Amino acid sequence: MRKLVFILSVGLVTTSPESSHLRAQDSSADDSSSVSEEKDWLEYYYENPTPERFVDQMKDWAEDGTLESDHAKPALIAFTSQVLRQNRERIEEWYDALSGLTPEQMQVIHTGMLYSRTTEADDLMRDRFGKAYEEQKEETPKILELPLDRVDTMDMVWGFFYATGSEGAIRRVVTCFRFRDAPDKPPGVDVPEGYKPLYKELPEFALGSLVSNASRHPRIIEILKEMYANDKSLLEMEREGVYEVLSELDPKAFPPKESKGDAVSKGDAV
Repeated sequence: MRKLVFILSVGLVTTSPESSHLRAQDSSADDSSSVSEEKDWLEYYYENPTPERFVDQMKDWAEDGTLESDHAKPALIAFTSQVLRQNRERIEEWYDALSGLTPEQMQVIHTGMLYSRTTEADDLMRDRFGKAYEEQKEETPKILELPLDRVDTMDMVWGFFYATGSEGAIRRVVTCFRFRDAPDKPPGVDVPEGYKPLYKELPEFALGSLVSNASRHPRIIEILKEMYANDKSLLEMEREGVYEVLSELDPKAFPPKESKGDAVSKGDAV
Protein backbone atom coordinates (compact mmCIF):
# COMPACT_ATOMS: atom_id res chain seq x y z
CA MET A 1 0.00 0.00 0.00
CA ARG A 2 2.92 2.35 0.67
CA LYS A 3 4.03 2.01 -2.91
CA LEU A 4 0.59 2.92 -4.26
CA VAL A 5 0.49 6.08 -2.15
CA PHE A 6 3.97 7.03 -3.31
CA ILE A 7 3.08 6.53 -6.96
CA LEU A 8 0.06 8.78 -6.56
CA SER A 9 2.25 11.40 -4.88
CA VAL A 10 4.48 11.68 -7.92
CA GLY A 11 1.52 12.26 -10.19
CA LEU A 12 0.57 9.00 -11.81
CA VAL A 13 -3.00 7.73 -11.96
CA THR A 14 -3.50 4.18 -10.74
CA THR A 15 -6.66 2.27 -11.51
CA SER A 16 -8.65 0.04 -9.20
CA PRO A 17 -9.15 -3.68 -9.97
CA GLU A 18 -12.53 -3.74 -8.26
CA SER A 19 -15.88 -2.14 -9.01
CA SER A 20 -19.56 -3.00 -8.93
CA HIS A 21 -20.06 -2.18 -12.60
CA LEU A 22 -18.31 -1.21 -15.81
CA ARG A 23 -18.47 2.26 -17.26
CA ALA A 24 -19.12 1.70 -20.94
CA GLN A 25 -17.89 4.35 -23.35
CA ASP A 26 -21.17 5.02 -25.08
CA SER A 27 -23.50 7.89 -25.83
CA SER A 28 -25.94 7.27 -22.98
CA ALA A 29 -24.53 10.10 -20.87
CA ASP A 30 -25.12 12.55 -23.70
CA ASP A 31 -28.49 11.36 -25.00
CA SER A 32 -30.30 14.30 -23.39
CA SER A 33 -27.86 16.98 -24.53
CA SER A 34 -25.73 17.81 -27.53
CA VAL A 35 -22.22 16.36 -27.56
CA SER A 36 -19.64 19.07 -26.97
CA GLU A 37 -17.09 20.08 -29.58
CA GLU A 38 -14.33 18.90 -27.24
CA LYS A 39 -15.82 15.43 -26.92
CA ASP A 40 -16.31 15.27 -30.67
CA TRP A 41 -12.63 16.11 -31.12
CA LEU A 42 -11.58 13.25 -28.86
CA GLU A 43 -14.01 10.61 -30.09
CA TYR A 44 -13.42 11.22 -33.80
CA TYR A 45 -9.77 12.17 -33.59
CA TYR A 46 -8.56 9.13 -35.56
CA GLU A 47 -10.65 10.21 -38.57
CA ASN A 48 -8.96 13.58 -38.86
CA PRO A 49 -5.96 13.94 -36.52
CA THR A 50 -5.30 17.54 -35.49
CA PRO A 51 -2.41 17.36 -33.01
CA GLU A 52 -1.98 21.13 -33.19
CA ARG A 53 -5.05 21.36 -30.94
CA PHE A 54 -3.60 19.12 -28.24
CA VAL A 55 -2.20 21.74 -25.88
CA ASP A 56 -5.19 24.08 -26.09
CA GLN A 57 -7.56 21.15 -25.61
CA MET A 58 -5.73 19.95 -22.51
CA LYS A 59 -5.87 23.45 -21.07
CA ASP A 60 -9.60 23.64 -21.78
CA TRP A 61 -10.14 20.29 -20.07
CA ALA A 62 -8.09 21.51 -17.12
CA GLU A 63 -10.24 24.62 -16.85
CA ASP A 64 -13.60 22.82 -17.01
CA GLY A 65 -12.54 20.05 -14.60
CA THR A 66 -12.44 17.19 -17.09
CA LEU A 67 -8.82 16.31 -16.29
CA GLU A 68 -9.78 15.85 -12.64
CA SER A 69 -12.85 13.71 -13.32
CA ASP A 70 -12.33 10.13 -12.14
CA HIS A 71 -14.93 9.00 -14.67
CA ALA A 72 -13.09 10.62 -17.59
CA LYS A 73 -9.49 9.82 -16.63
CA PRO A 74 -9.13 6.25 -17.98
CA ALA A 75 -10.25 7.09 -21.53
CA LEU A 76 -8.35 10.39 -21.46
CA ILE A 77 -5.14 8.70 -20.36
CA ALA A 78 -5.28 6.13 -23.14
CA PHE A 79 -6.26 8.73 -25.73
CA THR A 80 -3.46 11.05 -24.61
CA SER A 81 -0.92 8.24 -24.66
CA GLN A 82 -1.56 7.48 -28.32
CA VAL A 83 -1.63 11.11 -29.46
CA LEU A 84 1.72 11.52 -27.73
CA ARG A 85 3.02 8.37 -29.36
CA GLN A 86 1.94 9.63 -32.78
CA ASN A 87 3.68 12.96 -32.16
CA ARG A 88 6.73 11.98 -30.14
CA GLU A 89 8.79 14.79 -31.63
CA ARG A 90 6.42 17.28 -29.96
CA ILE A 91 6.28 15.70 -26.50
CA GLU A 92 8.89 17.95 -24.89
CA GLU A 93 7.35 21.08 -26.43
CA TRP A 94 3.86 20.10 -25.28
CA TYR A 95 5.05 19.17 -21.81
CA ASP A 96 6.65 22.58 -21.35
CA ALA A 97 3.49 24.27 -22.63
CA LEU A 98 1.39 22.41 -20.04
CA SER A 99 3.72 23.02 -17.11
CA GLY A 100 1.26 25.51 -15.61
CA LEU A 101 -1.34 22.83 -14.83
CA THR A 102 -1.81 21.68 -11.25
CA PRO A 103 -0.25 18.39 -10.10
CA GLU A 104 -3.67 16.72 -10.11
CA GLN A 105 -4.40 17.93 -13.63
CA MET A 106 -0.98 16.70 -14.74
CA GLN A 107 -1.82 13.16 -13.60
CA VAL A 108 -3.54 12.47 -16.92
CA ILE A 109 -0.56 13.87 -18.86
CA HIS A 110 2.00 11.99 -16.80
CA THR A 111 0.15 8.68 -16.96
CA GLY A 112 -0.45 9.17 -20.68
CA MET A 113 3.29 9.64 -21.08
CA LEU A 114 3.88 6.41 -19.20
CA TYR A 115 1.53 4.48 -21.49
CA SER A 116 2.89 6.15 -24.64
CA ARG A 117 5.93 3.89 -24.37
CA THR A 118 8.19 6.41 -26.08
CA THR A 119 11.81 7.25 -25.31
CA GLU A 120 10.95 10.95 -25.48
CA ALA A 121 8.37 10.66 -22.70
CA ASP A 122 10.59 8.28 -20.73
CA ASP A 123 13.45 10.79 -20.67
CA LEU A 124 11.21 13.56 -19.31
CA MET A 125 9.61 11.30 -16.73
CA ARG A 126 12.95 9.96 -15.50
CA ASP A 127 14.21 13.49 -15.01
CA ARG A 128 11.11 14.36 -12.98
CA PHE A 129 10.42 11.17 -11.00
CA GLY A 130 13.64 9.17 -11.11
CA LYS A 131 13.60 5.58 -9.85
CA ALA A 132 9.89 5.65 -8.99
CA TYR A 133 9.09 6.05 -12.68
CA GLU A 134 11.38 3.19 -13.68
CA GLU A 135 9.68 0.89 -11.20
CA GLN A 136 6.22 1.89 -12.39
CA LYS A 137 7.19 1.44 -16.03
CA GLU A 138 8.40 -2.10 -15.40
CA GLU A 139 5.04 -3.01 -13.87
CA THR A 140 2.87 -1.31 -16.50
CA PRO A 141 1.61 -3.46 -19.41
CA LYS A 142 0.54 -2.11 -22.77
CA ILE A 143 -3.01 -0.75 -22.86
CA LEU A 144 -4.28 -3.57 -25.07
CA GLU A 145 -2.72 -6.10 -22.69
CA LEU A 146 -4.31 -4.81 -19.48
CA PRO A 147 -6.43 -7.36 -17.56
CA LEU A 148 -9.99 -7.30 -18.86
CA ASP A 149 -11.51 -7.61 -15.40
CA ARG A 150 -9.94 -4.41 -14.13
CA VAL A 151 -12.59 -1.74 -13.91
CA ASP A 152 -10.88 0.91 -16.04
CA THR A 153 -9.49 -1.33 -18.78
CA MET A 154 -12.38 -1.10 -21.22
CA ASP A 155 -12.62 2.67 -20.92
CA MET A 156 -8.91 2.80 -21.72
CA VAL A 157 -9.38 0.52 -24.72
CA TRP A 158 -12.03 2.86 -26.12
CA GLY A 159 -9.79 5.88 -25.51
CA PHE A 160 -7.08 4.02 -27.43
CA PHE A 161 -9.50 3.44 -30.30
CA TYR A 162 -10.64 7.07 -30.48
CA ALA A 163 -7.02 8.14 -30.97
CA THR A 164 -6.04 5.43 -33.43
CA GLY A 165 -9.03 3.73 -35.04
CA SER A 166 -7.15 0.53 -34.19
CA GLU A 167 -8.52 -2.87 -35.17
CA GLY A 168 -6.56 -4.25 -32.21
CA ALA A 169 -8.67 -2.21 -29.80
CA ILE A 170 -11.91 -3.64 -31.20
CA ARG A 171 -10.46 -7.14 -31.10
CA ARG A 172 -9.71 -6.60 -27.42
CA VAL A 173 -13.32 -5.62 -26.71
CA VAL A 174 -14.52 -8.69 -28.61
CA THR A 175 -12.40 -10.84 -26.28
CA CYS A 176 -14.94 -10.03 -23.55
CA PHE A 177 -17.39 -12.45 -25.16
CA ARG A 178 -15.19 -15.31 -23.97
CA PHE A 179 -16.69 -14.84 -20.51
CA ARG A 180 -20.29 -15.60 -21.52
CA ASP A 181 -20.27 -19.05 -19.96
CA ALA A 182 -17.83 -18.26 -17.16
CA PRO A 183 -18.93 -19.63 -13.77
CA ASP A 184 -20.22 -17.32 -11.04
CA LYS A 185 -18.00 -19.18 -8.61
CA PRO A 186 -14.80 -20.59 -10.13
CA PRO A 187 -13.76 -23.98 -8.65
CA GLY A 188 -11.56 -23.62 -5.61
CA VAL A 189 -12.34 -19.91 -5.12
CA ASP A 190 -14.22 -18.69 -2.07
CA VAL A 191 -16.68 -16.16 -3.53
CA PRO A 192 -18.83 -14.21 -1.02
CA GLU A 193 -22.57 -14.85 -1.22
CA GLY A 194 -24.27 -12.39 -3.56
CA TYR A 195 -20.99 -11.20 -5.10
CA LYS A 196 -20.92 -10.99 -8.89
CA PRO A 197 -17.42 -11.16 -10.37
CA LEU A 198 -16.61 -8.29 -12.70
CA TYR A 199 -15.80 -10.66 -15.55
CA LYS A 200 -19.46 -11.75 -15.62
CA GLU A 201 -20.39 -8.24 -16.76
CA LEU A 202 -17.87 -8.16 -19.61
CA PRO A 203 -20.00 -9.81 -22.36
CA GLU A 204 -22.93 -7.46 -21.74
CA PHE A 205 -20.55 -4.52 -21.66
CA ALA A 206 -18.92 -5.56 -24.93
CA LEU A 207 -22.27 -5.91 -26.68
CA GLY A 208 -23.59 -2.56 -25.48
CA SER A 209 -20.43 -0.56 -26.07
CA LEU A 210 -19.79 -2.04 -29.51
CA VAL A 211 -23.36 -1.41 -30.69
CA SER A 212 -23.38 2.12 -29.28
CA ASN A 213 -19.99 3.10 -30.67
CA ALA A 214 -20.50 1.36 -34.02
CA SER A 215 -23.72 3.31 -34.52
CA ARG A 216 -21.52 6.42 -34.65
CA HIS A 217 -18.37 4.92 -36.18
CA PRO A 218 -18.62 3.11 -39.55
CA ARG A 219 -15.00 2.07 -39.01
CA ILE A 220 -16.10 -0.29 -36.23
CA ILE A 221 -18.70 -1.95 -38.46
CA GLU A 222 -16.05 -2.50 -41.14
CA ILE A 223 -13.70 -4.04 -38.59
CA LEU A 224 -16.38 -6.34 -37.17
CA LYS A 225 -17.53 -7.53 -40.60
CA GLU A 226 -13.97 -8.28 -41.65
CA MET A 227 -13.31 -9.99 -38.33
CA TYR A 228 -16.41 -12.18 -38.60
CA ALA A 229 -15.62 -13.18 -42.17
CA ASN A 230 -11.88 -13.78 -41.95
CA ASP A 231 -10.49 -13.86 -38.41
CA LYS A 232 -9.68 -17.52 -37.79
CA SER A 233 -8.51 -16.75 -34.25
CA LEU A 234 -12.05 -16.01 -33.04
CA LEU A 235 -13.40 -18.47 -30.52
CA GLU A 236 -16.97 -19.64 -31.07
CA MET A 237 -18.30 -17.43 -28.26
CA GLU A 238 -16.50 -14.45 -29.78
CA ARG A 239 -17.95 -15.19 -33.23
CA GLU A 240 -21.42 -15.39 -31.72
CA GLY A 241 -20.88 -12.09 -29.95
CA VAL A 242 -19.65 -10.34 -33.09
CA TYR A 243 -22.64 -11.69 -35.02
CA GLU A 244 -25.01 -10.43 -32.34
CA VAL A 245 -23.49 -6.95 -32.59
CA LEU A 246 -23.75 -6.96 -36.37
CA SER A 247 -27.31 -8.24 -36.13
CA GLU A 248 -28.23 -5.25 -33.97
CA LEU A 249 -26.64 -2.88 -36.48
CA ASP A 250 -27.62 -4.53 -39.76
CA PRO A 251 -30.41 -7.09 -39.20
CA LYS A 252 -31.03 -7.55 -42.94
CA ALA A 253 -27.48 -8.71 -43.64
CA PHE A 254 -27.19 -10.47 -40.29
CA PRO A 255 -30.64 -11.79 -39.31
CA PRO A 256 -31.08 -12.28 -35.56
CA LYS A 257 -30.44 -15.84 -34.49
CA GLU A 258 -32.58 -17.74 -32.04
CA SER A 259 -30.87 -17.79 -28.67
CA LYS A 260 -30.22 -21.08 -26.88
CA GLY A 261 -32.63 -20.05 -24.15
CA ASP A 262 -35.42 -19.38 -26.65
CA ALA A 263 -34.80 -22.69 -28.38
CA VAL A 264 -35.02 -24.58 -25.08
CA SER A 265 -38.25 -22.77 -24.13
CA LYS A 266 -39.87 -23.63 -27.44
CA GLY A 267 -38.81 -27.26 -27.08
CA ASP A 268 -40.35 -27.44 -23.62
CA ALA A 269 -43.61 -25.95 -24.90
CA VAL A 270 -44.06 -28.57 -27.62
